[in-house]
Amino acid sequence: MILGEGGNARQAETDRAGGRLWLRVSAVFCWLCALIPLAVWYLEDFGWSWWALVAAVVMMPVVTAIGAEMWATANRAAADTARLRQAGRPAIAEVVGAEVVHQEEGPDTSVLSLRVSGDDVPPFEATYRSRHRPDHRVGARFEAVVDPTDNLFALDPGLGPR
Repeated sequence: MILGEGGNARQAETDRAGGRLWLRVSAVFCWLCALIPLAVWYLEDFGWSWWALVAAVVMMPVVTAIGAEMWATANRAAADTARLRQAGRPAIAEVVGAEVVHQEEGPDTSVLSLRVSGDDVPPFEATYRSRHRPDHRVGARFEAVVDPTDNLFALDPGLGPR
């Protein structure tokens, strides 16, 4: 593997502002749902069975953790997007290997092996994962943005292959 000065490549978690807003709203919803057992316990005057109490105690931290992960993902996406806008350099990502992972539920996923390079970007190899598209095939070339300090990269989703 050819690496730039910064080490291993990392696919940026980029998203439009609407996607980040949806993650944050979902996180708040999870946190509110985690409070429901406490509200029911406080407001209702009935005896909880042991299994309902155990379910509430288990559910609260799990739902809280799911919300925290959604919030953290939104933060990473915002930070990666801002960093690529500030320090990103244009590059070309050529697909040198492609695999389609078929999902039992939901859309198929493409796992692409890329060779990324540009005028201000030392060549490196990276792995890119996203929803499968027909143009995700060996030999396709995509415009990319790279922060060459550590090879943080994103393919420009609106431009397609070159």
